Amino acid sequence: MAKDTSEVLASYMQILSNLIFAAERLSESEMAMIISSLNRWVTKKDISVKRPYAVGTIVQMEWGNNFSPELSYKHPAVIIEEWTTTVLVIPTTSTPAKVATAYHPTDNPSGKWYYRKVGVAEGFAHDCALILNNAKIMSKARIISVSRTIAGDLNDDSNVFREVRKTMIKNFFSKEWIEHQKLVQAFEQEKEQNKSLQEAYDKLLEENRLLKSTDNKVTAEKNEKSEEIN
Repeated sequence: MAKDTSEVLASYMQILSNLIFAAERLSESEMAMIISSLNRWVTKKDISVKRPYAVGTIVQMEWGNNFSPELSYKHPAVIIEEWTTTVLVIPTTSTPAKVATAYHPTDNPSGKWYYRKVGVAEGFAHDCALILNNAKIMSKARIISVSRTIAGDLNDDSNVFREVRKTMIKNFFSKEWIEHQKLVQAFEQEKEQNKSLQEAYDKLLEENRLLKSTDNKVTAEKNEKSEEIN
């Protein structure tokens, strides 16, 4: 056990000393967030990590104590993908400067792709920005609470949920995205070519039908004349 090891206890006292020293340099709010984060981590064993969560759910996450520019402490996030004990989440920020520079299809189409402005229309409590380049796979034990879900049909390509997933693929895996787009373009060209061939084939079938009809008519007329002569 850790309590029976002098080296561990010495390290423990060193951490406490460093926290006390940090308290002299940090703001009250940041120190409170650090302590709160540590307390949640210490008690994480009491939290179920197998609870199911639907994709598109907006949650409060404990991001932990991380290095800049990584996100730290408690922040809202959107669940983009879910597995048994982990989730892929995109955090949100209400920082005015980031919201102002965030991409939005109508408000700011030339905004930064890695910030996506969202608001009440998308199911959020207020205007904020999704931080796509801070997406992270995290334990479900880090989920503090559930607030709401993204508005609309998540399977609709026009929904912000599907939009951000495509944006992540396009920018995180650009080479694969380009190759995929080439395949899509080639497929569409093949469809058009197949459509043209089908139309030509249908036209030939119609011409063949008309020729057969004319031929049958001529044959019938010949037969009638032959019967009249006889």
